[in-house]
Amino acid sequence: MNTILLMLYLIIIVAPISNFIHELGHAFGAKLAKADRVVLNIGRGSKMINFTFRKIEIRIRWLFFTSGNMFSERNREYRSFEIIYITLFGPLCNAIVVFILYLVYHILPNSYVLIFLLYNGWLFLMNCIPFKIGMQYSDGLIMIKEILRKNVYK
Repeated sequence: MNTILLMLYLIIIVAPISNFIHELGHAFGAKLAKADRVVLNIGRGSKMINFTFRKIEIRIRWLFFTSGNMFSERNREYRSFEIIYITLFGPLCNAIVVFILYLVYHILPNSYVLIFLLYNGWLFLMNCIPFKIGMQYSDGLIMIKEILRKNVYK
């Protein structure tokens, strides 16, 4: 029974919240780069809930536990270093959550905190590894591609 509760906790609570934190990091980076429009998607499928908070459009989709993405745009094109920090802020937010949960786990050790910590650590690591699946690039690959461009600091 405990294993089933932990799996449900991971799927219904930890994954969506961690994905939201990750995408919120990207959204923060986009706002820092003066984006005109920021759209944050949590999950896949058709929209279940749609609202705007502090000029960030948030769309929660029916398969909210699966993934997330963030889209931003502005009138002038992003420079390479802006793309790098927008991309970096997602994994960085997960790393900060890992650090905080590590401290919490030493004060209040339990399986629920540990699962939250491990999932955010996994999100951080997997997003830093450069790879491509289909048409989707990892954050690590996006950053490497931008670093290798000739106009990174222009």
